Amino acid sequence: MTSILLISAALSAIIALYLASLRAPPRLAHRFLALVFALFAIQHVLTSLSLTGLIPALAWWRPVLAMALPAAIFLHLRIAARPGESVGWPDLIHIAGPVALALTRLGYPDGPHLDGAIIAALVFYGGLAAITIKAPTPAVRRWKFVVCGWLFAMALTDFLVMLELVGKTDLAHSLALAITMAGFLVFLVYFLLSSLHQGGPSSWIMTRIRRGNTDAETIRARLDTHMAEARPWLDPELTVARLARQLALPQRSVSEAVNDLHGTSVSRWINGWRIAEARRLIQASPERPLVELMLDCGFQTRSNFNKAFKDVTGETPSEWRKRASASARS
Repeated sequence: MTSILLISAALSAIIALYLASLRAPPRLAHRFLALVFALFAIQHVLTSLSLTGLIPALAWWRPVLAMALPAAIFLHLRIAARPGESVGWPDLIHIAGPVALALTRLGYPDGPHLDGAIIAALVFYGGLAAITIKAPTPAVRRWKFVVCGWLFAMALTDFLVMLELVGKTDLAHSLALAITMAGFLVFLVYFLLSSLHQGGPSSWIMTRIRRGNTDAETIRARLDTHMAEARPWLDPELTVARLARQLALPQRSVSEAVNDLHGTSVSRWINGWRIAEARRLIQASPERPLVELMLDCGFQTRSNFNKAFKDVTGETPSEWRKRASASARS
């Protein structure tokens, strides 16, 4: 167990240095993630000291640092979701947990209350992140899901370890801790290799967050101009591949721009343009047959037209026309 802890501490320290050295934005988010891995490194060293009984004065700080982890993870996610934001004086509230736990240890050095406080902090910050942090793009939304899951998984792991300790199993023989450390070691190796090779899901997500909306905004502007002026959505066979060829853009770039900035698929986004035209035509000619109208908007079948219309407006074309006509008469 001690060797696994020391190896994971070394890998965590390497990852912390790597993240701290990144110059690409969001730099502050990278710094907080570096702090998270640095805390992991120190905590694993202190845990190994606890198992061996060496330097108890240093090992005393292990739960205090564990209490600081959820706040650091939360601040990383908050800044990653809002790259222009920084930390200020109000954020000092996040050191209240570690300070309170350190003061508590002066009177009650050990016991399940320490693990309970850390678990409560992990659950609190996981819930706080899930509720208060708004993800502006699907990439950030996915990273938010990963980070919140990370916090809740840590809470579950600490709870299982606490149950073993309450059952008189010492930390050196904790099965939950052994499984967790083995899994964490695999994660560290993967994270380090994927980051160095600029590959893998974690690197992809962080690249998307770092890149932000700049490229997607440029592509969206071109798409909106093309859709408004050339009206390619009138083509019933329009696909993302055909749309990308028309603009001489990579198909993946078009798809990602629409997904990130509109939060929907390209096909649903194209149908949104068609439905906007359908509503305009219905208002202009309320007596016109809907079958003729749907063909003029780029739809081939009545079923697809009705489904797309209801997806966008919440009503069928007939219901929407009836309500629009009633509103026009009143």
